[in-house]
Amino acid sequence: MKNPALKVALLYVVFGVIWILFSDMIVDLMFVEKDLVAHAQTYKGWAFVIFSGILFYFLIYREFSEKNKTQLELVKQKDLSDAVLDTVGVFVAVLDSEGVIVFTNETFEEILSLKSEDIIGKNCSEVFASPDLANWIENTASKTLDREIENFYEADLETSSTTLHIRWALSNLTSWRGEHDYFVLTGVDITQLVESERSATHRLANIRALHEIDMAVSYHLELDKMLDVFLERLISRLGVDGADVFLIDNSRSVLRYAHGMGIVTGEMDFRELPLEGTIPGSVASSGKPYSGPLDTSSNPECPRLKNLIDMKVKDYHAVPLETRGKILGVLETFDMMQIHRDSEWNDFLQMLAAQASLAIDVALMIDNLKDSNRKISEAYDQTLEVLAGTLEMRDMDTEEHSRRVTDLTVRLAEKMGASEEEIENMYRGALLHDIGKISIPDSVLLKEGPLSEDEWNVMKTHPTTAYEVLSQVEYLRPSLDIPYCHHERWDGSGYPRGLKGEEIPLAARIFAVVDVYDALTSDRPYRKAWSKEKTVEYLLENSGKLFDPAVIEKFLEILRVSSPS
Repeated sequence: MKNPALKVALLYVVFGVIWILFSDMIVDLMFVEKDLVAHAQTYKGWAFVIFSGILFYFLIYREFSEKNKTQLELVKQKDLSDAVLDTVGVFVAVLDSEGVIVFTNETFEEILSLKSEDIIGKNCSEVFASPDLANWIENTASKTLDREIENFYEADLETSSTTLHIRWALSNLTSWRGEHDYFVLTGVDITQLVESERSATHRLANIRALHEIDMAVSYHLELDKMLDVFLERLISRLGVDGADVFLIDNSRSVLRYAHGMGIVTGEMDFRELPLEGTIPGSVASSGKPYSGPLDTSSNPECPRLKNLIDMKVKDYHAVPLETRGKILGVLETFDMMQIHRDSEWNDFLQMLAAQASLAIDVALMIDNLKDSNRKISEAYDQTLEVLAGTLEMRDMDTEEHSRRVTDLTVRLAEKMGASEEEIENMYRGALLHDIGKISIPDSVLLKEGPLSEDEWNVMKTHPTTAYEVLSQVEYLRPSLDIPYCHHERWDGSGYPRGLKGEEIPLAARIFAVVDVYDALTSDRPYRKAWSKEKTVEYLLENSGKLFDPAVIEKFLEILRVSSPS
């Protein structure tokens, strides 16, 4: 029975009824005389009082013992609960239905640097410095039955010593009557978790940025374009105001400016820096990075240092660009504000510098290779020019002919939209267009009068000879079209293979026009040079017969002569 008082009363009634019924029966059985019965009734009353008192004592003692035991257990449970709440590291506060704080654990009090008496009985707006948090508690508590209300809230909490990121939760305590009497506010410190997530996210972003930069710089093999892309991504990712790259010029023992972006683009009076007396020079010489503010105390006589300070550069970093045990130069970053850079930022800068070093090394090797190829190509072309000049010495009538037709062929090829590679091949083919004449006897080649049919047949072999000679040289194979096919004609009347129309390579079609034009406008022992007008008229008459009409049209544009409609 849950009601102790009712329990005791019922037991007393039952005891009283039993006592009255059975005590009277016993007295009637034991005593007959009235005097004795009267005395027995008196004793019976005293016995009832004594026994009922004893009964009451034991009943009340038992109930109080159980109650005390229960209360003691409740106290123990409360102490245990408080101990648990104080040690779990969770901030706990209990609010009544009006939003007044009625309980807090020690962790809650410690985090707010307040005592319980300073918190209990106050609203959240009086306790929390953040009005957003207080408003969230108030709004959530007032709408706790609305399932669309978010009962979680994350925010930074300023303490006396640090800033914590807390995840708050608000839940209601419902009584047996279904009433919302109290709300429980709990907070968990997730600062470390948030920082770990932020760090992981940041590292992932850095890895992604490194990949993007690697892909971008790999696409651009030219040093200047590669550095332009690299510095753009670096400034964006590191959040600096400017960056530049200086490369070591070993021949002069100086640092040479390679590329810059941001605030330092206007600082380019200093295109060369000595390896001694400057911070980047010291970094390049020692291979050790430099970080810190800029001031003239380190080198009061350095004009570049003074210039950077005048530009309001407050934070400066310089990292050596090193690969394969060799320092290539220095990467610099600049900030207009003094900013604390953590180790992760510096590590990422080092990674970017390493990435840049590899890309720069590859770009420099490619540039050196291109330079070597250019020099080799120039040497080949000079050899070809000498060879062409040697051939012309054999036939004085065509002296300077090769040079003239070569120059004019290049101009016409450019006019017709040929690629740089195609133009280079046409240049070499034009120089060597008559290389096959080395096999023609002087009696035929140098004959002043008309050639006989047999002599003409010998003369027509020179394109085939050119092909046989030049095809043995791999370098010259792309240039064979002109030496082999420059005597082919649009209508198929040419030699050596009788090609016609677009069967004839474009290079040969271009050169055919140029060759005929130069030949007709030059003096020969057997005739005087034609006028420009007469030559143009001849070309127009034979457009679509001997020559490609499209080539004739572009050639006349070069000669500033309009083709008739």
